[in-house]
Amino acid sequence: MTPPKAEHPAAASGVEVRTVAESAGSPVQETLTVATQREASGLTTVRVDGELDMLTAPTLISVVDDELDRGCNRLLVDLRPVRFLGSSGLTALIAVARRCETDQVQLRLVADGPSVLRPLEITGLSAAFVTVSDPLDAW
Repeated sequence: MTPPKAEHPAAASGVEVRTVAESAGSPVQETLTVATQREASGLTTVRVDGELDMLTAPTLISVVDDELDRGCNRLLVDLRPVRFLGSSGLTALIAVARRCETDQVQLRLVADGPSVLRPLEITGLSAAFVTVSDPLDAW
C-alpha cells in the first residue's frame, strides 16, 4: 500500500493547513486535516479534523514539531472535529506532550465528544492531559 500523500498549502489568512488523504488505489477512505494558527501572544492552535490513526498520526506529530520549532509558549490542540482516535493517535498525543514538556510549552487539549474522550478515559491517559471542552477555558 502506498503511504498517504501530505499536502502543504498555506492559506492567506495565516493559517497553515496540511491534509492527508487516501492514497490512490487504497481501500482506505479517510482524510485528516491539521490546521495551525499562531497568535502574537505565543499561543499556537492546532485543529485536527478527521480520523487520527496509524496512517494520519505522523502528520499531527510533524505539524506540532514544526510549530514548536518556530517557537511558542502555549499549544492548544483542538480535537473536537476528530471522529476516531486510535492507539496510534493516542501515541501521537503522548509524543506531543513529551515534546511540549521538553520545550517547556504549556499543552492543552480541547475535546468534547466520546470519540476522543472515551479512548483517553479507558486508557487512563485522561489524567496525563489537561483537557477542556471549550478553548476559552484552556488558560
